Amino acid sequence: MTETFVILLGLVFAGYFALAGYDYGVGSLLTAVARTDVERRYALGALGPFFLGNEVWLVAGLGLLLGAFPLADGVLLSGLYPILIGLIGAIVAFTALVQLRSRLSGARRLVDGVIVAAGVLIGIGWGAAFGALLQGLPVRIGPLPILFGLLMVALFVLHGAVLLASRTHGVVAERARRIATRMVHPAVVLVVVTGLAAALDGDAIRNPVFAVAGAGVLAASVGAAGRAVRAGRLGIGLVASGAAAAMPVLIVGAATAPYLVVHSGGESVTFAAAIAGDVSLAFMTAAVVPLLPVLLAFQAATWWIWRRAPRRPNFY
Repeated sequence: MTETFVILLGLVFAGYFALAGYDYGVGSLLTAVARTDVERRYALGALGPFFLGNEVWLVAGLGLLLGAFPLADGVLLSGLYPILIGLIGAIVAFTALVQLRSRLSGARRLVDGVIVAAGVLIGIGWGAAFGALLQGLPVRIGPLPILFGLLMVALFVLHGAVLLASRTHGVVAERARRIATRMVHPAVVLVVVTGLAAALDGDAIRNPVFAVAGAGVLAASVGAAGRAVRAGRLGIGLVASGAAAAMPVLIVGAATAPYLVVHSGGESVTFAAAIAGDVSLAFMTAAVVPLLPVLLAFQAATWWIWRRAPRRPNFY
């Protein structure tokens, strides 16, 4: 039962990064790909049908984490508190301002700047959290969280650029294509450098073979996204960049298993020790697990309905 919920947890968070990752990437790129207010409305409009649906995956992931592994609140989330407080603030600001931008006509330049900053900070925050988990808690400043933060920003930017290239037209799409192809080499370099930093400072890594294999898959996904964009196969490019955005959570989970948290200054906690009791797991199996196919079906239906790229700005 423990393995089942660990796998579900990894898949739900991977879905969050694969989908919401392009939201944060588009936000980070907003002023680079869109120079005028109309172009920025157009760029954000490419996210319109999917934006809030993508964020649902984060809520589902956190609910699954705290429901199936109640000790996570005390040993994992509290251990990452210095990082999570800034990350949560950035996510709240980003989500609110993307939706309120059209109503803040007198401050759109400021709003756009905050959206860009929040998108970048979200990537840095998630990457720093992953780096800290590989280092082992408590959180400490070191090259691994910093490099992982930069890597996540690069992956989100690549993903957002591919999304814009596939869902916009004209100058916005052309700028997005250029950025997507140019991001491939920096992202691959960051994968290699971050991997080396993890080898030197990853005290929590228990399965180095999985970590190396995951890094190889990540680099291959980045390269595949770049090749697909250059060949004009943007749908394949979006799948590849989404896989790249999702890989870090899978790499960290596989590299540190069977531990939920490795704590250098206290007791490390395994998933088996942190899992809820049988009654709670039975409830979650009956009430929560059946909702995952519904969530997948909703996401697929949304993409099918809005599969055509918009040709004009909407209310964003």
